[in-house]
Amino acid sequence: MNQWAATLAAAIVVGALVVVRRIIDPSMPAARSYQVLQLCLLVVAGVGRALMGWRPPPGEEVRRWRWPAAVPWCVVLAAAILPYLHSLRIGFLSDDFGLAAAAHEASGPLEAMRSAAFVTFYRPVSMLVWWAGEHLWAGAPAGYHVLNLLLHAGNSLLVYALGRRLIGSSYGGFLAAVLFAVHPLHVEPVAWVCCGSDLLCVGFSLVSLLWLEAHLARGAGRGGWLVLSGSLAAFLLALLSKEAALALPVVVLLRLALHGPRPRWRRAAGTVGGYGLVLVCCVAWRYFAFGGLVTYPTSFSFWNTAFPSAPLRQMGDFLFPVHRPLFLEGLGLWLWCAAMLPMAAAVLWWIRGLVYVPAWRLWLWTGYVFAAAIPVWTLSATTSGDMSGSRFAYLPTIGLAWLFGDLCAGRGIGWRRSGGVAAAVVIGAAALTIWYVVPWRQGGVVAQEIVAAGERVLGDLSESGEVRMLYVQGLPEMEFGVPVFRNCYPQALSLATGGRVGTTVGAMVVSATNARGVIHPEVLASRALAPGEHVVAWRPETGEMEVVRRGGE
Repeated sequence: MNQWAATLAAAIVVGALVVVRRIIDPSMPAARSYQVLQLCLLVVAGVGRALMGWRPPPGEEVRRWRWPAAVPWCVVLAAAILPYLHSLRIGFLSDDFGLAAAAHEASGPLEAMRSAAFVTFYRPVSMLVWWAGEHLWAGAPAGYHVLNLLLHAGNSLLVYALGRRLIGSSYGGFLAAVLFAVHPLHVEPVAWVCCGSDLLCVGFSLVSLLWLEAHLARGAGRGGWLVLSGSLAAFLLALLSKEAALALPVVVLLRLALHGPRPRWRRAAGTVGGYGLVLVCCVAWRYFAFGGLVTYPTSFSFWNTAFPSAPLRQMGDFLFPVHRPLFLEGLGLWLWCAAMLPMAAAVLWWIRGLVYVPAWRLWLWTGYVFAAAIPVWTLSATTSGDMSGSRFAYLPTIGLAWLFGDLCAGRGIGWRRSGGVAAAVVIGAAALTIWYVVPWRQGGVVAQEIVAAGERVLGDLSESGEVRMLYVQGLPEMEFGVPVFRNCYPQALSLATGGRVGTTVGAMVVSATNARGVIHPEVLASRALAPGEHVVAWRPETGEMEVVRRGGE
């Protein structure tokens, strides 16, 4: 009865927050506020759980898990790979071409590590992987997709290895890893090649945390400090893969604060200090190697600072992974609403199960999500209704996967206790993942058609005269959340034709002199073109590039 009272209180709080959100940010439709619903429910229900105290399951419900030791590892591996097999044929999309072009132009591994494919990024480990792919499999997109799939599988196994240590249950760690492996929120980081930096960052971060657990288990002896050095080295590699790992010291501090009944603060301070020192050294490395601390322009507002939206929406999308365009176009409004019902029922099951989670682990799981989302707060980057941007949730939502495993372990191993709901959640998530990969495959086909059409039109124009500059219009930026050519079409043509490419706002530029400019479509339409300059437009109905204007005419 108290659990339902907590749920009712959560509903009241959610209603108030929706109204406040609408008043503070009128530009954000109130209909999207359902994405913060789940966190509010969990927070208020967590308070109710704390008031009720922890309820350990009866002894007969906690039975030993009798599967052979190798079975959970094999199942997690299969769950991470099978739903994404169709992604191996996607090819390059958008930013992939920029990274591939940078790796192609690098003369060696050190130059590749020093290069920055985009002005705001310095990720030497990720660029080293791109350079290695250029020489191991000739830069073929399929090779990078296989690598992404293997990295995701490895990360899922690490979630299992670390989860069973933190939860204290192989059963709970197994279900957490399987849900992480098949969750539809992870389609973007697995299916999009350039998100290999996210996968590398998460992999090294999990290795760092796993070795931290080994350090805590070994103690302060020589072997323990040696393991801690490996943990710090993995943290450095995570930072050099992607900036999202900069929140790991906060996660470590939270873990040490919750470690044991009496945490040793001197030892904890030394450990966190080691992570902080690595972070400072990495920032200095970036400053001197990159010529400054160039990063995303930050955007702070009330909603992002006083009540951060990034972790809220990441939690909401994890529990309600609804790709609205696919649902509305493929199923219709009513079936979309019907699909939300089992998800809502699963959320209620989560809430009622919080009573079985010890308070320190509940703090650990939710704190992990918030801490890992710190870099996202400064970017104001959140997942939209078409699941674009979900790569930012790949690291933070591991805490929610562990919470799911903890709930299942606390309820008991029996089919009626947790097995039935866990199986339904995993099967539903896997089905959505397979469905959500489809538009990525279609986007890859469109990208290949556009590159081929651009190559053909360049060949035709070159036969009739010199082509000094080509303005390309009408390229699709996003389709069903897939970034077809939001960026880097010039680099795509550069790889295909050997020409030099520059990018403009409102139009793409291909130039033999690598000229760069800012040309608005209206300005381009009114300006006279010199001989050798041409304007072409992508026509999706014909699958060809059409010459709109020729220079000198």
